[in-house]
Amino acid sequence: MISRRRKVVLSWLLAGVAAATMLAFGVVDGRDDRTNAERAHDIGATIACPQCVGQSVVESDVAIAREIRAEIGRLVVAGHSDDDIRARFAERYGNWVVLTPSRSGVGGLVWVIPVVGLVVGAGLLGVTLSRWRRAAQGDDSVSEEELALVESARTARAGRQPSDAEGGVEGG
Repeated sequence: MISRRRKVVLSWLLAGVAAATMLAFGVVDGRDDRTNAERAHDIGATIACPQCVGQSVVESDVAIAREIRAEIGRLVVAGHSDDDIRARFAERYGNWVVLTPSRSGVGGLVWVIPVVGLVVGAGLLGVTLSRWRRAAQGDDSVSEEELALVESARTARAGRQPSDAEGGVEGG
């Protein structure tokens, strides 16, 4: 029979394995079978429209966005990689045009910090819950001094008149 503590550890271990597996599948891009049109659309969704505020070239219908979409399509057909196409537009318009941050260098922190924060938060939660559990299971025995104090308080209360103890009104 597995102890309760081992069950808790095992469940946390399985949750960690599940989270790591999901992260691994999320990092690995399994969409290598995309068509050129799908690739062009996905790349266009990561390039900001130089004329519109807060829109990608896929969302915008202004002339420059249509031109950029057409150029993305030509570059995809020519065999350029997604990162190469994004880099071309970043050179032309500036780094602000790329809507997804880089996964290397300082830009990579955008991807790492939330994961680290989640792991640290889960660890702190686990430590806190463990301390609370230990405190709840701690020494519940009552000392002789505490018993004597309670008994003296009971005796003192029993010696009072009911009107005093119950907050009654004095006669007048």
